[in-house]
Amino acid sequence: MFFSPNLVRILKIPLKSNKKDLLISFISIFFAAGLQMSIPYYLGSSIDKTLSVSGTSNLSLTPFIEIGLLVFALSLARGIFSYFHVYQGEKIGQYLAFDLRKSYFNKLQKLSFKFHDTQHTGDLITKGIIDIEGSRMFVNTGVLRLVFLTIFILTGAYLVISVDFWLGLLSLSFVPFIAFISSFSRLKLRKNWYRLQEQLGVLTRVMDENLSGVRLVRSFMKQKYELEKFNIASNVVKKTTFRQIIIRSFSISLNTLAFLVSMSLVVYFGSIAVLESKITLGELTSLIAFMSILQGPVRQIGMLVNSFSRASATSTRLFETLDHQEDVTNNEGQKFNEPVKELVVNNLSFSYESKKVLKNINFIANPNHSIGIVGPPGAGKTTLSRLLPRFYNPDQGEILLNGKNISTLDLTDLRKSVNLVDQDNFLFSDTFTENIRYGDPKAKKDKVTWSTEKAQISTHIEKLPEKFDTLIGERGVQLSGGQRQRLSVSRTLLFDSKVVIFDDSTSAIDSQTEKKIRDEMSSLGNGISLVVIAHRISSVMNLDEILYLNNGEIIERGSHAELVKLKGRYYELYNMQINPEMSVK
Repeated sequence: MFFSPNLVRILKIPLKSNKKDLLISFISIFFAAGLQMSIPYYLGSSIDKTLSVSGTSNLSLTPFIEIGLLVFALSLARGIFSYFHVYQGEKIGQYLAFDLRKSYFNKLQKLSFKFHDTQHTGDLITKGIIDIEGSRMFVNTGVLRLVFLTIFILTGAYLVISVDFWLGLLSLSFVPFIAFISSFSRLKLRKNWYRLQEQLGVLTRVMDENLSGVRLVRSFMKQKYELEKFNIASNVVKKTTFRQIIIRSFSISLNTLAFLVSMSLVVYFGSIAVLESKITLGELTSLIAFMSILQGPVRQIGMLVNSFSRASATSTRLFETLDHQEDVTNNEGQKFNEPVKELVVNNLSFSYESKKVLKNINFIANPNHSIGIVGPPGAGKTTLSRLLPRFYNPDQGEILLNGKNISTLDLTDLRKSVNLVDQDNFLFSDTFTENIRYGDPKAKKDKVTWSTEKAQISTHIEKLPEKFDTLIGERGVQLSGGQRQRLSVSRTLLFDSKVVIFDDSTSAIDSQTEKKIRDEMSSLGNGISLVVIAHRISSVMNLDEILYLNNGEIIERGSHAELVKLKGRYYELYNMQINPEMSVK
């Protein structure tokens, strides 16, 4: 099927929003093709008219000047209509790309962590750039070019056959050959192009890892090793590029040979026909001019096939994401604007695919009852932290906010109330101010300063030459681990959430500073409920209730004193970190 369902979907976008532009483009194509095909016709007619009036022995320059002016006028008119054809096509394509980019990015913002966990970021970026570009070009290089070539080739075929049937067929003999070679080479080039894209991706990844890990590379003196890796990837790209050059050169040579052979035959047999008075010299001139004009468009058949093939592949990949079912849907009508009195987790269970990660988790957090969660790596602590703001939907059980199931609440309100300070302290390559007020871009300077004081990072910022206007570098590279974590805490405090979840997000902060941050949050007096996930006992030992997670289950719970008295897994962890002498015993 020439038009796949996804290509039809692409076409529906401009048909819905750019009908006027499409109409102008089709009219321009019709006139551009007609005017271009009229040039050989009028050229031949003018030559015959000149020869019939002046004869071969008494030729005048004036008729040829008139022919030149006529061809110039037709070419000028054709150029004007071609401009509108190309302009409108590009305009429609850019509007299409704009709509697709907006829809694609909007979709990515809605899809949950479950989707992003299984997708490579590079693949998503490729879809958002290269695949959208392939779909955008389809309007101009696919649909509009199909209309243009159909009008052009059918009109040209009719005109040359109307001059002389056999000579017309001979002048068109190069068309199927060039069309086949061009299509074959274009598809071959496209296949190699995708391979080249993958190889360029590998090359980019090698360079990106080298630059991102430049400190590690220098520490181990592995510059030569990295250079060898880069050379291997670069050589693969070079070989594929040369393969592209060979295919393209071979295609151009064969196409030119086919055209010149056809042209030579037309000139030879056409000259005999002129001498035998079967056709006129002007008609032979028209045939040769028709062939010259047809050569370019016929070569575009390969580009046309490539455009349809590429758009079909790219649109399929693109719509796979756009059609992906959202598992975390937003209930925009269910607002939640009240103070959080209680966060309740009832019989919560969750799985990644077939792997059970959490089983029957129960606890209650409120401003007067803070929760600490510890346990070995892989126990399900981070997964639990991401279920509370509803980044995932649980398999079983429920999470209640003031008695309301969070699955029924507007996500904007929910995540305003329940905020996660993740262990991955992502920071933007911007100033301190813009990173801190990311959740509230309109926040006043005094509130920004207040949040940094509470997060114990204001002293460091004030020592910098540009203070809050200092750029922190890519992902906060100019900051220490503890400074990045304190900056993330400051950002959360500014957001004014009522339930704050720390997922091992203070591990790089010294215990004394961490205690100050906890004390500051407790002294805010506006009802903050704390859920602290940590590997370090000192981060949770002062909280009201501590849960010990192992293999997704709560195997111990209680206050620090109660768990130490129990002498179970928590007690072992406590001795290992706080009293190593007891651990040895």
